[in-house]
Amino acid sequence: MKKLLLLSFLLTGLLQAAEPTSCTPVPQSYDPNYWWMIRHKAKLEDIKERGDSIEVVFVGDSITHNYESVGLSVWNKHFNGNPYNTLNLGYGGDQTQNVLYRIQDGEFDGYKAKAIVLMIGTNNSGQYGYDEPPGDVIIGIKKVLEGIQAKQPQAKIILCSISPRGGSKSDTLRVRNDFINEEIIKFADGVNIIWCDWGNQMLDADGRLSTNMCNDLLHPTVKGYEIWVKNVLPLLDQIVHPDTTPSCAIPKVRKEKTWWTAIGVRRNEIMNGDASIRDVVFLGDSQLEGFYSVDSAKRKEILANKSDFNLTFKNDLVQNVLWRAKYGELHSFTARAIIIAAGNANTNDAPENVAAGIEALVRGARERQKNARLVITPILPMGREKDSALRKWVEAVNALVKEISVNNIFFVDPTDDLLDENGTLPEEFSKDGVTLTKEGYDVWGDCLGKWIKSHL
Repeated sequence: MKKLLLLSFLLTGLLQAAEPTSCTPVPQSYDPNYWWMIRHKAKLEDIKERGDSIEVVFVGDSITHNYESVGLSVWNKHFNGNPYNTLNLGYGGDQTQNVLYRIQDGEFDGYKAKAIVLMIGTNNSGQYGYDEPPGDVIIGIKKVLEGIQAKQPQAKIILCSISPRGGSKSDTLRVRNDFINEEIIKFADGVNIIWCDWGNQMLDADGRLSTNMCNDLLHPTVKGYEIWVKNVLPLLDQIVHPDTTPSCAIPKVRKEKTWWTAIGVRRNEIMNGDASIRDVVFLGDSQLEGFYSVDSAKRKEILANKSDFNLTFKNDLVQNVLWRAKYGELHSFTARAIIIAAGNANTNDAPENVAAGIEALVRGARERQKNARLVITPILPMGREKDSALRKWVEAVNALVKEISVNNIFFVDPTDDLLDENGTLPEEFSKDGVTLTKEGYDVWGDCLGKWIKSHL
């Protein structure tokens, strides 16, 4: 109900205010001796000197500005010179209207950036003793995006979620920012504007923000900056140095499937309201999804009275699974074990590329669920005969995946049980040589069941 009222308020604001304060370009002060204007003039001089050497630009408020103080060690490690030539356009206390002024007044002229990292809005949401309506903040952020694109049409924009503030998920300003984030993600098309949801990774399983991450429950500590950079770097690598990061290791949303995104959002809503323990989480693609469609009876049998959670989607690429895991589906609950199966839809990718994506998925699951036991199941046999090209591709991927080394990880492989003595995949287990039958899932389920019984 609260969300509906907030949405109604947003729509009313859209109708009543064609140009809210958040969209009116203005500096923090016109005084030439004020620190803000001094910084602005210094940045214009820096841009004039560096010109087209600038490749990456960070734009924002104090959280971005503080890369020059609290986060300086992180900045120097990753952004001071090569492999990126980076410009910091963060200003403490800035709101969208202040960024719009800077866009208008030269900070995006005289160079052609490859990537622009934007996080703005928390000071509009609540600062200086007054709050702007969430709808105005959303419109202001949209205006900033449009302003940047007008000045830097060749650049890819990495739009970062407004980072969490306040100790608990019920904090008033946290709730406001969460709502804004749910709306501004819609501005990201995955091509020219790329979404980066990093802030939730600073929270614990109950949505609490600790002073270890933000000492004032707003501005990140060094640890918080490390989390931000860890999420931004793969996206920057893909934009600035596209040959250095395998495509399978870059989280990718399946925008062509609206139901996929909708179900993912629904899962997040469920888990955000339930900080319970889940015994077994199934995370993956079509292979694991079969335990919920083709052979749900076997899944129930091997789980017995243990709880489970279905995080599977048919036809997901490994980068799609990675996107779901990274952006919410492993949040707000505690898993005892996570069973991971991904990559069987990536047959057009090189084995090393797919293995890199699976490794990124495993490491992401470990970072979010530090105490969970992780179970990797290989890509199951595809191709009827052992010497088929498809089978050799599967074996090449699995050989690389076996080398992944993470604490408390298990590799459960039913391959030998699914093949006959000649290495042939019997029709009993797969009618088409790719998809398992119920009998095939029975074999795989027995293999997983042994592990579950001995470890949980």
